[in-house]
Amino acid sequence: MSSITKNDNKVKTEKLTSFLPVNDLFTKDLISDYYASIGESLKPETLRVKIARLKSKGIIVSVSRGWYRVNDKKQFEPQLNLSTKRLHGRIKKSFPFMHFMFWETDWLNNFSMLQLYRNITVIDVETGSEDAVFSMVKESHPSKTYLNPTENDWRNYISDRNDSIVIKTMVSESPKEVSHHIKIARLEKILVDLYCDRLWQIIFKSELANIFQTACSEYAINFSTLLNYAARRAKREEIWKYIKSLEVLDIHTIKLIEK
Repeated sequence: MSSITKNDNKVKTEKLTSFLPVNDLFTKDLISDYYASIGESLKPETLRVKIARLKSKGIIVSVSRGWYRVNDKKQFEPQLNLSTKRLHGRIKKSFPFMHFMFWETDWLNNFSMLQLYRNITVIDVETGSEDAVFSMVKESHPSKTYLNPTENDWRNYISDRNDSIVIKTMVSESPKEVSHHIKIARLEKILVDLYCDRLWQIIFKSELANIFQTACSEYAINFSTLLNYAARRAKREEIWKYIKSLEVLDIHTIKLIEK
């Protein structure tokens, strides 16, 4: 991209963000009003595309269904390590039509006071595929691969290892995104799983509040996505009450989400 094009895009972005409220929420109607003010009358489908592009560029973020804000927070952009990328390639080759996603506990070091000195690579796979994926991964990683591990598995086997691979059954409609052609868990999913799963409760017990506080105050979180997933895990009200107890959200955002 030429420097002229970059400068043009920067100017356009600055004009848009100066039109939108910096410390308040807004709907798609205000975004439509902006484009109308510069002579672009957008059809609904074109407006949806514009909004999707603004979100993908990190200019605006979704806060709740149909509500947005200018992005003044960090985007969750984790990096997959090389071994995970290679593992993804092997799984994709063996199970080309299977739905699965990755996340790594290393990603949470930016959210916690204490740093984890071991990394757990988590592979969420669709129901019915667990045993087959476990068998395949275990062939190349026989001593560090675990299928839906329990609290006792953690205490007796996993906790002493520097690196492990955990295969878990995926909850349907788990929030995910694509990074470098690899499906990874969204931050909203990871937070809910940390709260719901006994294994993560044990590992992150002392850091759970710090992780949630940092995530909700410093990162762009779509709370509709988070709470919808929490509802699928039968923990919506409990998790929402927990987030509010941390006192990291302004009252306007809380009221909007509770509408």
